[in-house]
Amino acid sequence: MNCVIIDDEPAAIDVLKFHLSNIPFVDVKNSFRDPLEALDYLQKNPIDFILLDINMPKLSGISFPKFLKKPPLIIFTTAYSEYALKSYELNAIDYLLKPIEFDRLIQAVMKVKEMLINSSENKIIDTTNISKTISNQSVFIKSGSDFHQLSIDNIKYIESDGNYVTFKTTNRSILARYKISEVLELLPKKYFMRIHRSYIIALKHIETVKKHAVIIDGKEIPISSNYREEFLNVIENMSNNKGNKA
Repeated sequence: MNCVIIDDEPAAIDVLKFHLSNIPFVDVKNSFRDPLEALDYLQKNPIDFILLDINMPKLSGISFPKFLKKPPLIIFTTAYSEYALKSYELNAIDYLLKPIEFDRLIQAVMKVKEMLINSSENKIIDTTNISKTISNQSVFIKSGSDFHQLSIDNIKYIESDGNYVTFKTTNRSILARYKISEVLELLPKKYFMRIHRSYIIALKHIETVKKHAVIIDGKEIPISSNYREEFLNVIENMSNNKGNKA
């Protein structure tokens, strides 16, 4: 885990650096006495958590997170206990009173570690269990005056053309009058992703992922720039998850 220390007192920074140097899974990337310099750094660099002093010139620690679009996890550090309630209202992970002892610091750091692990696990899709989970699920698709029951497990991809979509399954194709946004509401988001304005794909049926396309059932389906980053992040997580289970 990487972190940044923000405190206007050099001695306080030194104490935290010393304690953190004894925690092998924590990497102190930087420290700042000026909160405005820290803001600039955090806008450009991904950080897991910050140790943030509350009483600082120019900008208080309480106001500091409001200037970050996605603030890291926060451990507040201060000599004043009256800020405790306010810090928890800001969803701080912990609140440490100075002088900070090592055992109290590592307790706070372990909270951060647990939260990061839980967050990572929630983002990972376990493809080994996809078939088991969805094999008994189905949806009814209206095509003309008929309703077709499709097994979720058999849907390979959906192709849109205006106000119509074609459901490509393992054994048939069905043309139906739906907008692609309406199809997204029908399908379990955990197993299907939109990768193009005209395509939704089933993750379990992907054969190959290329730089700008995926291959499903021999068909090359484009990945548009609007969806590429999110899609590739999911694929990377799936790959890592399989490797961990090997």
